Amino acid sequence: MLSPKLSLTDKKNRGKTDLAIIVAASLLTYLVAGYYDLAERWINWAALGEFYQLDEIIFVLLVLSTGLMWFGRRRYIELQETLKRNLEIKTKLEMQNADNAKLLLQNRALIKHITQVREAERNHLASELHDVFGQYLAAIDVNASVAIKYKTEDPKLQAILKTIQDSASYLRNVTRSQLRSLKPPGLETVGLSAAIEDLISQWQMSFTNYAIDINIDVDDKLVGYDTALTVYRCLQEAFTNITRHADAHNIYIHLVTQNKSIHGYDISLTIRDDGKGFDPAEGMGKGLGLIGIRERVHALHGQFNLHQAEPTGSVLTLTIPL
Repeated sequence: MLSPKLSLTDKKNRGKTDLAIIVAASLLTYLVAGYYDLAERWINWAALGEFYQLDEIIFVLLVLSTGLMWFGRRRYIELQETLKRNLEIKTKLEMQNADNAKLLLQNRALIKHITQVREAERNHLASELHDVFGQYLAAIDVNASVAIKYKTEDPKLQAILKTIQDSASYLRNVTRSQLRSLKPPGLETVGLSAAIEDLISQWQMSFTNYAIDINIDVDDKLVGYDTALTVYRCLQEAFTNITRHADAHNIYIHLVTQNKSIHGYDISLTIRDDGKGFDPAEGMGKGLGLIGIRERVHALHGQFNLHQAEPTGSVLTLTIPL
């Protein structure tokens, strides 16, 4: 058990107490020796062992005590030097920790800024796709449909018009899919629950070989836009990683808002799969996907955790206070 740290005043008082004990012990020894004539008794007793030179042992004890004092002094000096070096190392470590903490804050601020820039670029690209690309594709589709209705004796022209119409329809579907990825549909209007259900439904249409167990119990009125967007992006990123790396068959999604009587409401998302998991040494990898989600969660004063599941797979959980 570690002894409590002493103040400078307490250390001085303890030193005075120890010195007083030594002086008192010395005076007591002097009084006892004088009362019982210990010197004379020692001489008489040592004379009986003259063969062994017992009367000379007092000089041995004198040298031994002096040597112990010298030994203690050297160890004290070495201890002081060690303490000085330890204090210097401690100071350097504290400075390095302060620098590391500053760098960590700067890195988090940078990642947050990058995430915000990416989100702004996504919104801008979504607007361009919807307002420009989507409108022109719709116009091409309509014009091709009108042209097909006109009677023409050239079958090659009809085939070309049909090809143009099919291509425009395909590009419109691709554009619509990209818009869903870039900007969550209805997140501000219909709420997080409907947006999540729509995302899962669209994902299942593209990846039919996955079985998904869903449990969503969210009070959309409690969830702000930033929190809702973070949860939505986290689920998007999880789906991307599962399809690319997990080699899973079953996915469990649990999303709820709950009342933590002391801390108020929070929203909790758990995503678990039965895939091959990941290497703990690599953690979240080198990509910015999950790292960006983690920083978003931390920016909202939440908690983010990614770990391996038992016996196989991985589990991603996040909790954000509302």
